[in-house]
Parts: sequence; structure tokens; C-alpha cells
Amino acid sequence: MPRPPSAALSVIRAFSRELARAGGLLSPDYLASGLTVGEARCLYELGHGDGLALSALAERLDLDLGYVSRVVSRLAARGLLSKRAGERDARARSIVVTAKGARHLSVLDDHANQRLAAWLATKPPAAVEPLLAGLRAFIAPTAAPAARVVVRAPRPGSIGHIIARHGELYVRDLGYPPAFERYVVQAFSDFLTSFAPPRDQIFIAERDGQFAGSIAVKGLARGTAQLRFLLVEPAARGLGLGRRLVRRVLDHARASGERRVVLETASDLDAARAIYAAHGFRKLARSAGEPWLPAGVDSERWELDLRAAQPRRRPR
Repeated sequence: MPRPPSAALSVIRAFSRELARAGGLLSPDYLASGLTVGEARCLYELGHGDGLALSALAERLDLDLGYVSRVVSRLAARGLLSKRAGERDARARSIVVTAKGARHLSVLDDHANQRLAAWLATKPPAAVEPLLAGLRAFIAPTAAPAARVVVRAPRPGSIGHIIARHGELYVRDLGYPPAFERYVVQAFSDFLTSFAPPRDQIFIAERDGQFAGSIAVKGLARGTAQLRFLLVEPAARGLGLGRRLVRRVLDHARASGERRVVLETASDLDAARAIYAAHGFRKLARSAGEPWLPAGVDSERWELDLRAAQPRRRPR
């Protein structure tokens, strides 16, 4: 491979130094967040997926596994991350962002965008667009190929598959009691008995033609919709699919004229709770003693006021 001319290397290194200064990357307290740049980057990568193994996170960041492990431990100690047991091996854990971590990341994203926007505003407009075009050309060849994920309506057999996967993932893999599968069967039966489109919908996600996840929405009284049955397959986690499915429901609710969206979840489902928090949901209530939940796990009710919330888009 031919070596780039030294003049190009000098320009790139100078731009890198300028960007580091403009982005606040030199400060030990990145954007007054209480995090180092390395900690913030780990939180960012985990916050834009649905769970990554520690080794996968280290590989994505091209950093030493031991260093990443220490960073993750510090973030977990602050309540920003949680470790989730693997599907088949409890020793193999994936890392997920907690609801607190999602809120912290949202604020950090806003501060970073504001700082870089202020920096770009000082530059000649005629120079900014060529810079962006060049950066897009550089980034595109190395970007990870997009997973072929489609979201569609259910087909015959889809609902039975959703119920079965809830039982397999929650009861077999997460240690939920057998009563949980019976609860899902009854809940889906009640959902379908009064199923009334177009307000009521079921969305199926497929990745390369294989079931990857699901979500549903139920219209209730007084302009309220209920988000239900969010599920993401382990093989599809880390792609942002959970966020995509929740956005699909919220977009549908807004188009249907709903005023708010409610949901019920469990206190141990950190990945799902982080997704809800990132979209503006607030926890309203928590209750213990549901027979379909493991001991020590509480039921939670969350709500999003669509009249106050605006759809958030992550910077690309």
C-alpha cells in the first residue's frame, strides 16, 4: 500500500488536535460529566445497542480488555451500567445501560452536540460542507454493514412464536417462574380478544428473514396507548433493534392521536428500562409480589406524555 504524502499526514494530525480541543476531549472531566473520555465512549457504545459482551466492547473500541473491564466496573458502580447473565452460560455476561445511564448519556450527547455546533459556527460556511462531504467519504467504507432488519405485520404463526420465545427467554434463560409463561399466554389472549386496529398493532422484526423481535401497542381509554410485549432475540442485540421497535410504537401512537403511552415492565430488565428512559418515559409506580416475577423483582409502571415529549434522534 502506498504511503500517504507527509503533507496529508500533517493536515490530518493538525485537524485531529483541533477536533480534540473543540470537542473537549483533553479534559479529565469530559464536558463536566464526571466521566473521562474513555468512560464516556464506553457508555456511548453500550447506549446505542441492546447489550454487548465485554470482549465485543473492547474489540469495537480497539482497547485492551483489562482496561475496558475496569472502565465498565467503574460505570457499573455508579449505577450507569448493569451486567446481564448470558443466555446459556451465566458466567458470560453482556453489559447494558441502566435507565440512569441512558439519562446521563442523553445529557452528554446534547452537550457534545452543542459544543461542536458552536465550534462549526465559527468556521467559514463554504469550508464546512466540503469538510463534511470528505468525512462522509472516509467513514462510509469502514462503517459496519447495516443489518438487514425489516419490521412487518404478523403472519400466521407469528403470535404463537412470540409467546413461545417469551417462555424460552424469560423462564429458561432469565430464571422467571413457570407462571410467567402462563401470564404471557393470558395477556396475549386478552390483547387479541379486544384487538381493534388501526389503534391496536403488532410489529414483528426480522433480521435476514429470521425472527428478531416483536412489540405491540394497545389503544386504551382517554387517548392512552399501552406498549406491550417488547422482545429482542439475543442474536439481534447490540443493533439498536429495541430502540427501533419502541420508536415504531411511539410514531404509531402519535399518528393515531394518542396523548400518552403507558407500559409495565420488571425492575430487573435493565436494557428495556434504559430504552424507555432514553425515549422520555418516567417510572410512576412500583409494586412487589406478582406471582409471575422472580423473588425480589418488582413490577413497574412507566408513562410518556406525548404532548410534552418530542421524538429524539441520535446524531449520525
